[in-house]
Amino acid sequence: MPHPILKNYRRNLWMLMSVYVALMLLVFPLARHADGNVLKTVYAMLCVSPVIAVVWLMAARIWHSDELEQRLHLMALSVATGVVAVASLIGGFLHSVHVISVDGDILIWVFPALCMTYGLSRVLLARRYGGSGCEE
Repeated sequence: MPHPILKNYRRNLWMLMSVYVALMLLVFPLARHADGNVLKTVYAMLCVSPVIAVVWLMAARIWHSDELEQRLHLMALSVATGVVAVASLIGGFLHSVHVISVDGDILIWVFPALCMTYGLSRVLLARRYGGSGCEE
């Protein structure tokens, strides 16, 4: 990927993540105490919107990558999806037979777990092909 494109990607990523942090600090507390489900939904969806934009940004970056880079991202996403899906399934079964007790708030950790597993598997897969996984 040419350097100006990567620089633009990183700038947009930092901007979107800064907006996300600000929304989580300023708007999300309002969602918990808002009156009515409509207002709570609006606040919650407002907090999610920068994350949706980041996913779109990442997809565009991968789309414009070469074939090897696309393959690495696809493999990493496949590994991450499998790991998080199996972990969720195990948790669901353990919860259903009352071995563990979880509430719905745990769902907020599915996406971060997917992202962390994706990042780690992306680095490990890149090393398999002779890179460090961190260079651009």
